[in-house]
Amino acid sequence: MRVEIADYCIRCGICIDLYPDIFIRNWETHNIDVAYDEIPEKDKERVKQAAADCAVAAMIIKE
Repeated sequence: MRVEIADYCIRCGICIDLYPDIFIRNWETHNIDVAYDEIPEKDKERVKQAAADCAVAAMIIKE
């Protein structure tokens, strides 16, 4: 599983607040980055929950 953050992300940071080990604020590009290219099995449900909690549905999950 992979997850991408869409350009229309408002960078509210809720994903970082909930899952700081998966999502990282990139101060240089002013974006939110994903810590993994491929989401580890143990974190897949957490990523799905983060996508559901996203304020603007900016997370794109690719199985």
